[in-house]
Amino acid sequence: MQTLVMFGADWCRPCKATYPIAQRVAEDTDTPFEYVDVEYGDSRANDVTAVPMLRVYDEYEEVIAEHRGGATEAQIRALVGRA
Repeated sequence: MQTLVMFGADWCRPCKATYPIAQRVAEDTDTPFEYVDVEYGDSRANDVTAVPMLRVYDEYEEVIAEHRGGATEAQIRALVGRA
């Protein structure tokens, strides 16, 4: 099972715009979704160099797809479908 994870920050405007889209795509595709605020020390955020960043993880917690920066619904659907 794959999981869509969005890395962001409270002060990030593109994060605020991308979050509801990512959440909707995850619900539509029955993909678990998590939001990680990079300022609060989640270990998966150690190598995040831009926000927002969307990653799809496989069942072994390996990154299988990634998108940096704000994303449209079509881009997120493609990301989830590619994984």
